[in-house]
Amino acid sequence: MRDIRKLLSVCHIARGNVLFRSGDSSVHLYVIREGQIRLTRSDINGQERLVGLVGRGYLLGFDTIGNSHYSYSAETLTPAVLCQIRHASFVRVLEAEPRVSLNVLLAINEQLAQARNLIHTLGQKTAIEKIASLLLNLYPSTDSRESGEPIALHLSRREMARILGLTVETVSRFMAALRRQGIIDAPPRHIVIRARARLQALAGDSPYPLLARKQKSCCTATRLRAARMSTAS
Repeated sequence: MRDIRKLLSVCHIARGNVLFRSGDSSVHLYVIREGQIRLTRSDINGQERLVGLVGRGYLLGFDTIGNSHYSYSAETLTPAVLCQIRHASFVRVLEAEPRVSLNVLLAINEQLAQARNLIHTLGQKTAIEKIASLLLNLYPSTDSRESGEPIALHLSRREMARILGLTVETVSRFMAALRRQGIIDAPPRHIVIRARARLQALAGDSPYPLLARKQKSCCTATRLRAARMSTAS
């Protein structure tokens, strides 16, 4: 660890800065310590597509190990603090330290599992389940900063619609319903989850037997009422 620390540097990046762009040569690898980063990739028509919103603990650029170019672009949505290490230096560490290699493999495997979960969300769930699952998948696992201030997810309704393949109107309608029920706070481009268990219920990952038996054909209003009643009990 002492040897690795000598190779690390800490960088403070202001909001709205691009760390790297898709196709750039992979010079540095990063670990996010604070802040949120937006990951994007251009489609075949040259249109920028959101592929992820990531935060504390996420490994940026590590998929370029064994490759020479970044496969996506990374831009800071909030002020961010990152640890960075030169790509070539980290490859030498991996070659010399099997335990480090194993830990990196485990971390990347976890990120891959999250991506697979999102693919499942996009393909097999109803609109409300998709929205709830997306929020749970992207929302930081730590619910508040050291100051006690809630962490917000910086995501617009339009970006959500693009990810999920829904209309902006549909996303807006369901987000408004979640806000009225007190499950989330959602001022423009800032989303805070207030009732994670209730959101899990709507995502189809309910710990409540009643909700687990609900059929996908249930209307949204019924699902919201069921989540509220389950929490109250």
